Amino acid sequence: MSCDRTSTRAFRSVRWIAFSVALAGLVAAPLFAAPKGQALQKLHAADAALTKAEGLYKENKMRDAAAALAEAQDALVEAAAAPELAQRALPIKRRLVNLHDMMELDGAKVPAIAGVLATIASPASPTKTLAPKPDKPIVARTPITKPLVKPLVKPLVKKPVAGAAGLVSYVHDIAPILVAKCGKCHVDKNLGAFSMDSYASLMKGAKNLSVVMPGDGKGSRIYEVIESGDMPRGGGKVEMVELTMLTKWIDQGAKFDGANATQSIKTLVGPVAGANMQPEQKLEVMAANGHETIRFSRDIAPVLVENCLDCHGTANNPGGALRLTTFNELLIGGNSGLIVLPGKPATSLLLRKIKGTAGDRMPLRKPALSNEVIAKFEKWIAEGAHYDGLSPKDSIEMVAEVYRAEHSTPEELAAARLDRSKRIWRSAIPDDPGQIKETKDFALVGNASPAVMDEVATLAEQQAAKVAQFFKVPEDKPLVKGRITLFVCRQHFDYSEFAKTVESRDLPPNSQGHFRYNVINAYGVLVPPATGSNDYSLAALLTQEIAGNYIASLGRSPAWFAEGVGAATALKLERSDPRLKGWEAAIPGILSSTPNAQVFLDHGLATEVNDCLSLGFAKGLMGNASRFQQLLAGIKQGENFDTIFTRVYRLSPSQLAAAWAAKN
Repeated sequence: MSCDRTSTRAFRSVRWIAFSVALAGLVAAPLFAAPKGQALQKLHAADAALTKAEGLYKENKMRDAAAALAEAQDALVEAAAAPELAQRALPIKRRLVNLHDMMELDGAKVPAIAGVLATIASPASPTKTLAPKPDKPIVARTPITKPLVKPLVKPLVKKPVAGAAGLVSYVHDIAPILVAKCGKCHVDKNLGAFSMDSYASLMKGAKNLSVVMPGDGKGSRIYEVIESGDMPRGGGKVEMVELTMLTKWIDQGAKFDGANATQSIKTLVGPVAGANMQPEQKLEVMAANGHETIRFSRDIAPVLVENCLDCHGTANNPGGALRLTTFNELLIGGNSGLIVLPGKPATSLLLRKIKGTAGDRMPLRKPALSNEVIAKFEKWIAEGAHYDGLSPKDSIEMVAEVYRAEHSTPEELAAARLDRSKRIWRSAIPDDPGQIKETKDFALVGNASPAVMDEVATLAEQQAAKVAQFFKVPEDKPLVKGRITLFVCRQHFDYSEFAKTVESRDLPPNSQGHFRYNVINAYGVLVPPATGSNDYSLAALLTQEIAGNYIASLGRSPAWFAEGVGAATALKLERSDPRLKGWEAAIPGILSSTPNAQVFLDHGLATEVNDCLSLGFAKGLMGNASRFQQLLAGIKQGENFDTIFTRVYRLSPSQLAAAWAAKN
């Protein structure tokens, strides 16, 4: 639609200028001053917008570049309607078409070339064209004097004599190369609006851009992107002998020697040649086995965070549709297909990009990675590209930070957590800086009164000692490495804002506190009860959050386990707490109205309902002290939770939860 409106506006301008020319013999010349001046301003505006678009394209900011390109085209359409500016518009038009075609091949969504621009004659001499992207090898080329926009007429193809001496065959020589090396993106798919599914679609090119220019092998776009290493991006490589053959075929006229130019290239080459094409691959996450010399969390993730997430992070339009926010996304790849081929570093696009052997070197606009770092990527891929994080769904930033936290001293981790907790509080309650209070096992951050902060600090240390004694934690060991942060909120409104801002969730209406642990953070959030209130006990609330953090810090266990054991421990140590007693009393009613009660193991119920069942089930597990201690020992040793649970209790968590629910 935008193209139609642009063309209509241009033609109206043309008619207006023609009418003005007809009046020239009847009226004075000054009548032309304003229109010409306006057209010249549009020409300057087009040049400025196009220069901006070219710069954005070099920076791989495709969306912004496309917007600037559209702005340049609108201005150029109006300027080109003035006949006296036609020649001055030619260089800008050539640059615009060139940029449009390059962006289109890169898969960007760009506006179609306006019809009025496509009719502007090419200049007699070469003009300035878009400079190549940074770090991209410059290919010496003969200046192009033919139009960049392919005429909308079907070329006359003369079928060569099969087997003629010296002729390269499309069917026998070229088609197999295209299927094997380009088929994943341009035969099976239509990436960049360009298909090679048949000879006809190959010669059609990408919309207005001819990818193959018969008679000019090295002047063809297909030669340029292959020779520079930018293509193919799916992990394969066009060998020099293959590129030479492709170039020769184009130089000979890019002729077709088959029976039907619209026949699918995969059926044309037959099953043997077609089998050379790399199959569509879907990678599974391979967990680290402990024998790797390179660890993703330690050696790879920090490099990706520092160098790659600016372009391939959480933006809506990451470069090449490649998002590296999580390990799962890294395995998916982008428009160019897989970027990691486990066990095959030489053909992995990720390694080729950071080495600069496949088009633009990565990271863009940053110093090249050191040889030492590149060698780690190469070794990691060679060893199978294994993953050693908690979950492949976690952000890569978290994976890197978790590793640093696990390998920090308690003092280093405590300092890092306190700094992070200050930032968290500022983001949650920006209009109240609050205060900070530090103790042996805790860092308190909050906006409660100084007296309340002192009360919480003193009571937290007392309850921490009880929890340590309950779980038999050695006296020379910290309860939780790096201390626990307690966010102390003056009122429930602040607590609710904390949850919305920091955790992106709404709290249950009766919630007064909760905890979170992910190695990086270890915190509890609470609203101390008002003086004289009997709704809940501050001691029980603190115990629940402290014990929950302790259990979560032992190793990898599901959320229901830490939450349930934390609540059960608080109920054990603070028996009179009305809140937890109410949770326990509600369990039979919840079970009687919940057909599949064990769904709480996956947090499939409302938060408070889930917490009640987690409390009851965990209390049952803790009833057999010997087995429960075996379970904790296995978690500390790093064993898989379900495996150690099944070995200790003779049933899986789901099976035992179902039996517990039926009994209660």
